[in-house]
Amino acid sequence: MGDFVAIVPAPGMIGVAEKLFDGAVEAAKADKNGQANGTIRLGWSFAAAWPRANGSGSPIVSDPNTGTWMGVTGTCFHQSGRNEIQSLLERYLADGAERLSRELDGFFTIIIGDGRTRDVTLITDIIGSCHFYLREVGGCIAVSASSLILAALGEVTLDPTGCQEFLGTGVIYEDRSLYHEIKKLPPASIIRLKAGKRVEQRQYWDVSAVTPESLSAAGATEALWSELLAAATKVGSQFGNVACDLTGGYDSRMMVAAFVGAGKGVTTVVSGRDDSADVIISRGLATMLGLEHLHYPPVEELTDGEIRAALGLCDGEYDVVEYSNVARIHEHLSRNYDISINGSFGEVARGYWWELLAPHIGSPRKLDTHKLATRRYAWDSAAELFQPALRINLAEHMTGVVERAIAGLHGHPNTFQMDVAYLRMRMQRWQGRIASSTDRIWPCLSPFMFRPVLEVMLRAPFAVRQRSLLVRRVLARFQPATANYPLEHGYPAVPATWRNLARFWRVVPHYTRKVGGKLWPRSAAAGHGAAWVTSRLRLGKSAQLQATLLAPGCMRAAAILEPEALATFLKASQGTGFSREVEWQRLVSLEMALRAGNKREEALASVAR
Repeated sequence: MGDFVAIVPAPGMIGVAEKLFDGAVEAAKADKNGQANGTIRLGWSFAAAWPRANGSGSPIVSDPNTGTWMGVTGTCFHQSGRNEIQSLLERYLADGAERLSRELDGFFTIIIGDGRTRDVTLITDIIGSCHFYLREVGGCIAVSASSLILAALGEVTLDPTGCQEFLGTGVIYEDRSLYHEIKKLPPASIIRLKAGKRVEQRQYWDVSAVTPESLSAAGATEALWSELLAAATKVGSQFGNVACDLTGGYDSRMMVAAFVGAGKGVTTVVSGRDDSADVIISRGLATMLGLEHLHYPPVEELTDGEIRAALGLCDGEYDVVEYSNVARIHEHLSRNYDISINGSFGEVARGYWWELLAPHIGSPRKLDTHKLATRRYAWDSAAELFQPALRINLAEHMTGVVERAIAGLHGHPNTFQMDVAYLRMRMQRWQGRIASSTDRIWPCLSPFMFRPVLEVMLRAPFAVRQRSLLVRRVLARFQPATANYPLEHGYPAVPATWRNLARFWRVVPHYTRKVGGKLWPRSAAAGHGAAWVTSRLRLGKSAQLQATLLAPGCMRAAAILEPEALATFLKASQGTGFSREVEWQRLVSLEMALRAGNKREEALASVAR
């Protein structure tokens, strides 16, 4: 389904819960341009679900004998192969939430209202990529896939830390949202709500329980291919028309190879300039494999409608200008295909960000959390835009976030600590935010996040994951034609040997540029597409936006911002020499989210009257 909301009232608060629920449904209706495809009104629980933009998504189902209901956001796969929501409900009734959670793979949040016990249980995926939120309001607990819907249910206050994370890094971390009152649910968790309270929360899987270095190189090569084939088979068996990303790099190539190896057809997709390496390589590789291939050129200018539509998809927790480009492609694909597959999480097989560990890669020493925070997360800081009393040192703050992400792992290899930080931070919040937004258009998924696949990558020896060796070994052994086709940088995706060393002469200049870009991330991240600049200048000159959205005295974000610094920033943004493009887009995204909250509050108030 595309969205979901549920209200769990405390005793004596049923009337309040009904009004909150009616207001939430009314507010969501404006976004969804249609009715919910399932509602529940039982006194002890209220729930509603909406289909995705392309009409896909299961409605809420119920068991007539017990009065138990279930809803699912995202896409999940049960080990039995029976993935229909009715079958999942039957499994829950027979075996309970704990066993059900251990039998699932995918990107999802499952919501269950148990008529036997009158409690509501939520099960989140192992990484927490499928974003889902909770707030307490009016003696009730409300949960939803949309933080914007929850923000409309009562008065909220901006969370300065979450807002500074967003303006400085582009996403929000840990359990934070834009608001103090709204918290993101944790990964791999079973959360039980009853009578307006959170009464239980437990983990059913913990990445830190995986044993690093417990597979041999040969064992990891065999196991990774086997599990990827199984994952591709699961996806291909449930979805007939699969669109799969294919660029010039490793991860999407590996994913396409798995679908080809499993005998499951896919259409490959790439975006970018016609003369870019990604586009050229992906086109040639798809042709070699005999696959239908689609190319989306870059967008020169975005419309106001596309930007505003993107807001409803990402809740204001991602750059709406940047995501508009993504949404345009997925909206088009969703008309003819059933699911979008990507290679996210594949980086884990390739020792991502391990260059920060040199010269002690693989050593059982504590990860340098400050180095990771400053080199990968705290590139920019918009602290001066915030009121002095609310400002945080973003570098020190993100160091603390990393410390908490790897707590208790200091005796493990530093490579494993880096992997865990990467999963718990970047993949849960950055990748998860993009995936959660796209899932409102149509199903999207990376089989690399299936538990068996992920555990193989984490258990592989660090030596075989460096320089993408594990991926190259898998491709060379099981898909040699795919392995021998050049990557975007000109050399093949096979292990280097004395016999083929001449084919790798481009490795040195490539890695020189790559390391340089990662050592100086500002210069590497400085270039922005023409669509972004054009959109800023056009939106910045819009009379409507100047009078409301970008007028410092009228901005809702002004409650936590420093007036003079904000005015100076906005004035500078109207010029062509402005150098803070990304922060401007994030500020606009934040303000648009707060304005959208106004509309939802109005809808809620109209119902209350």
